Amino acid sequence: MQCISPQNLMSHPNRKTKRFGSVGPRLLAITLVVISIAACKRGSSDQPVLPVQDTNVPRIVVLPFENLGTPDDAFFAAGLTQEITARLAAVKGLRVVSPTGGGPDKEVDQTIDSIGRGLGVDYVFGATVLWDREAAGSEQLVVETRLSRVSDSGLVWSDTITRPLAEVFSVQSEISHAIVEYLSVPLDDSERAALDSRSTDNLEAYQAYLRGLVYSSSFEFKDLQLAEEYFGRSVAADPEFAVAHAELSENHSLIFHFRYDRAPQRLASSIATAHRALEIDPNLPEGHRALGLYYYWCQRNFEQALAELSLAAAGRPNDPQVIASIGYVLRRQGRWQEALDALQRVAEINPQSDVYVLDIASTCARMRLWKVGIEHSRRAIELDPDAIHPYVFHARILRARDGAVKDAREVLEEMPDRDPAQQAIYWYEQEMYERDFDGAVEALTTVEGLISEPIGEEIFTRSLAECESHILDGTGGPNSSACSSARETLEHERAISPGDPAIHSALGWAYALVGEKEAAIESGERAVELLPVTADAMAGHSFLVRLAKIYAWVDEPYRAVKTIEKALRTPGWISVATLNLDPEWDPIRDDPRFQELLRIHSAAD
Repeated sequence: MQCISPQNLMSHPNRKTKRFGSVGPRLLAITLVVISIAACKRGSSDQPVLPVQDTNVPRIVVLPFENLGTPDDAFFAAGLTQEITARLAAVKGLRVVSPTGGGPDKEVDQTIDSIGRGLGVDYVFGATVLWDREAAGSEQLVVETRLSRVSDSGLVWSDTITRPLAEVFSVQSEISHAIVEYLSVPLDDSERAALDSRSTDNLEAYQAYLRGLVYSSSFEFKDLQLAEEYFGRSVAADPEFAVAHAELSENHSLIFHFRYDRAPQRLASSIATAHRALEIDPNLPEGHRALGLYYYWCQRNFEQALAELSLAAAGRPNDPQVIASIGYVLRRQGRWQEALDALQRVAEINPQSDVYVLDIASTCARMRLWKVGIEHSRRAIELDPDAIHPYVFHARILRARDGAVKDAREVLEEMPDRDPAQQAIYWYEQEMYERDFDGAVEALTTVEGLISEPIGEEIFTRSLAECESHILDGTGGPNSSACSSARETLEHERAISPGDPAIHSALGWAYALVGEKEAAIESGERAVELLPVTADAMAGHSFLVRLAKIYAWVDEPYRAVKTIEKALRTPGWISVATLNLDPEWDPIRDDPRFQELLRIHSAAD
């Protein structure tokens, strides 16, 4: 087991970066020492597993609650939906299935029968919510509930609950117990405690928490910053609000994982808030989930991440985020079939989520199960035609399967215009495969600074892409301004983050393009040394493939072919089709060893 090193974090070159929250140097050091000791003592020798799934239990969907108040109250109705769902997710004798992501308006014209058949559930629960601020005496919460049976569309139970707003947790508990009672589901003590849980008595803290949830599921930095602000307000209003601390921790970890901010204070804030959540409530599933995601996203300590996530799953056996996270960690460990099993289980809980369907597609693609991957990427597009990544993955799988570049372009042309900077990366990739190098450079006009490629976890810069494109089309050389800028930028990044394998990998490629052989090999090999496939089966594979390309460009064809062979023996996006298409393999394209490798693996496919 790897233990956290507070000394290493405190000596990080970014230590002068702006602080977050109230985590100053002294608290930073104390917190990391305490958490390091706790992590080492906790141990992780027992292999965590998903909770045993009982399929012979009632299946229920909790539809998004309809807001009858002002539009500004929508966050409150959404939060109550999530709270009821979370309570029911703790009950082992229930299967809680997630509805579509379209909100109540998407369900309004559907019958109980169509909803039930579409989601494969036995019962449908819905509610309307009114936050009545003009009630006499105090603000009132009015919730009208309805539990329906799918088999005959019969109404099992309905009620109108009117309580002072301060009793919102009692309302949640009352509703949850009523559902379980009407479905005749037995409860043990831990499940009963979960249904009766009361997170905070502070309404200001609770409302800030619910507003934070609206933004925390986003991958946009501006949204994550808003989530951080609201969760911060929540824990400031009630320092004992354990779930809010856990959500704040996850938000910090997500910001770090997606490279929006990699300062040591960000890491310290993430683990400190997760630890605070578990200090308040040692059995809190959200706290263990937050700590597990810290180990996963921030430390790549996958063994410890699984240990924490398994504790979260024990308390929330129906929580799709927990089960999916376990699947993601299993992928990183190279336990591909187990990961696929976990993700398929999540898709059963949330059959209308394009995200989880797409996770199955990308996992199958890396396993080179092309047919299943294509089926699921198509399904993801059907589920959410307004998202960009279903189109991106579908195009990638088509190219990797059999080099269908034209079909891939047609798919990308259907992609909605949602995120120009992210889309530019994928169009650049497509233009490179088509050998339209001018088009590749043009695709990056909306991109500035360091680019993080989220699928393969590689990074590059616009200048590095321009350097490569101009070298490939013969309009530029190693001494061009783009190549010089790329090298200088990445050398600067290496000085800031000397332990980041992605930086070393990108810099090695920059050196290879300009013909600095020794420096290129040293950087490329350093990336693989820092993060080999055995340590991270996904990111490590990307760096291994990049090392093979570095060898190819610095006239080391034997080492390039041997490295390609290793990459082809492990799951990843590289395939015979991409080896044939990708111009980055041009330096060894006519090498007999490369050709023989293609022949052997073509026959194997």
